[in-house]
Amino acid sequence: MSSRFRPGRAPGPLPDVATPSPRIAARSLVHQNPFATVAAVHADFGSFAKDYYVVDFGPRAGIVAVSEDRVLLTAQYRFLVDRVAWEIPGGRVDDGESPEQTAQRECLEETGFSCDDLHPLVTYRPGLDNVENLTSVFYSERVEARRPFQPDPAEVLSLAWVPLEDCVSLILEQRIGDALTISAVLAYRCIVARRGKGNGRPAPRS
Repeated sequence: MSSRFRPGRAPGPLPDVATPSPRIAARSLVHQNPFATVAAVHADFGSFAKDYYVVDFGPRAGIVAVSEDRVLLTAQYRFLVDRVAWEIPGGRVDDGESPEQTAQRECLEETGFSCDDLHPLVTYRPGLDNVENLTSVFYSERVEARRPFQPDPAEVLSLAWVPLEDCVSLILEQRIGDALTISAVLAYRCIVARRGKGNGRPAPRS
């Protein structure tokens, strides 16, 4: 095995695969705005080289807020699809915040509902080469209305409490297309299934 490769330990039942170990040049800032940076990076693998352009949006967090087997979704206009999209509450992690705090804050700000007793659900990256946007998702089954919902044309237009199984159907019908919401809802559905409730109803809390 070449010294330019290091053994990679794969999780669970996946086989180990040798991992290329490139020489990586310093990042060069290409663009910066209040929401993201773009950096160019050259990686030399020996027999080949790659240039990466990494868009860094910073970390974000989202929450699956559940009450009586229903998931709280928000309606927001999304530019790339030029229509209203239904999504779980979430947003960028501010400086000094934990992802859990962000998830709670975003839900309260966007919907007027507070979430307690948060549980980690899934953590993922939207892209592993070119997008830096580490996303942490939580779920809460202790949701309480704290203030009336106020629609905001620049943010959340409406709310809906949607049964979990209907959320799954909307995903499979491609009527929910937001990656954060798809990942979060399906992960939560797996949690429900592991509780031994195949009908989508969370087990009673002890």
